[in-house]
Amino acid sequence: MHLLSIPCIAMAAVNFYLGAYYLYFFIKRREIREHLSFAILCLSVGLYDIFSAGLYNSRGIGDGIFWQRLQLNTVIPISVSLIWFTSVFTRQERNRMVQGSIAWFILIFLVSLFASPELTLSVNNPALKNINFLNLSQITYYEAAVGPVFQIELLSIIVVYIYLFYLFIRQYRETRYKVLLFVLAAQIIYFVGSLSDSLVAMQAYSFIYIGEYTFFFIVLAMAYVLLDRFVNLHTAFEELNINLEHKVTERTAELKELNEQLKRLVERDGLTGIYNRRFFNEYFDIEVRRAMNFLEHKTQLMPSHDNEMNFGLAMLDIDHFKEINDIYGHLIGDSALKQVIEIIERNIFSRDVLFRYGGDEFALLLTKTSNQGIFQATEKIRKEIDDHVFSFGAEHQQQHVTISVGLVTFDEVVNKESDGILKLADDRLLRAKNGGRNRIVYADAE
Repeated sequence: MHLLSIPCIAMAAVNFYLGAYYLYFFIKRREIREHLSFAILCLSVGLYDIFSAGLYNSRGIGDGIFWQRLQLNTVIPISVSLIWFTSVFTRQERNRMVQGSIAWFILIFLVSLFASPELTLSVNNPALKNINFLNLSQITYYEAAVGPVFQIELLSIIVVYIYLFYLFIRQYRETRYKVLLFVLAAQIIYFVGSLSDSLVAMQAYSFIYIGEYTFFFIVLAMAYVLLDRFVNLHTAFEELNINLEHKVTERTAELKELNEQLKRLVERDGLTGIYNRRFFNEYFDIEVRRAMNFLEHKTQLMPSHDNEMNFGLAMLDIDHFKEINDIYGHLIGDSALKQVIEIIERNIFSRDVLFRYGGDEFALLLTKTSNQGIFQATEKIRKEIDDHVFSFGAEHQQQHVTISVGLVTFDEVVNKESDGILKLADDRLLRAKNGGRNRIVYADAE
């Protein structure tokens, strides 16, 4: 085996690997069209390298012409795939020069297949070349003189490659994509190699063929460009995922906040901010069932746990509230409601819950305390409101405000449902109002 054929075989192996890899990549991801043209380019260059190795190991003119013809025919798919890759990469698929060049090379290829040997390569027109390469290696090229068909092919390659070089320069000027500089440098080397081989083939001067090496430069440069674009795409995809995760997190937090606001709107009174009647109906029913369930298991509990199941329901109504609205207006009435709520909330525990039941009527649920504690808390609220000086408006009008209360404790109504307990509390509230107002009506006062 000739020494110069070894690098050709090594480069062929690399090109075949790259071609198979990018062909597989294209099959998996067809949207990246450059991969198909690049795969064909690599496979074609790999074949050219094999044919170059065959030429180096030829021992006669017939053998040499066989490999020479394969080389020159392989230059056509190399050129077509390179034009195709460049047009896709630079977004010039519809460029007439590009389309015409591909059609022209296909035509030359077909002509070379059917033309007579005198027009391509003929044993009757040998052109043996004895080359002493830098005093390191002797090589004899057993070739024929290049006929008109292949001369036109080689000249066409030079012209088209100059145009491809122009397309890459224009692409670089438009994008400032620095990796394209590697392709431009490789194309210069490739052009020099193609020009040199064309001149050697046409016997302009004697030198070894370097096309197989310059092909390798452009393959590596384009592989690097595709790899860089893939890495950039992958990085952009990762950043997109991160941004998407952030947006999802933000949207989730926003939705959670909106749901909380919606829940508050559903559960809370718009004016006062305390729970509304709808929420009271649900919550009170749950509290009654809890107390009932607790009572069923009372025998299993220590006596100290009796207060755990107890609760008190106080229905409170602001006395003569309509007069406040009529005299001072609804804004002053709203202020009175809010001041009453502030007093109530100051005198209850966090486990107790206050609801706005109607216009000037409230429901107060006091839990986990004794009957005496429930009455004392309610009485304290009534008295503090009675003693409080209510001031309204810019002129600071003062108004005496009182409340009437109907109070029910759970141990009075252990056999009643929530509706029955609520009715009893309402009845006692009505008795408090009919009995002179500013008072509490509860079981011991009946």
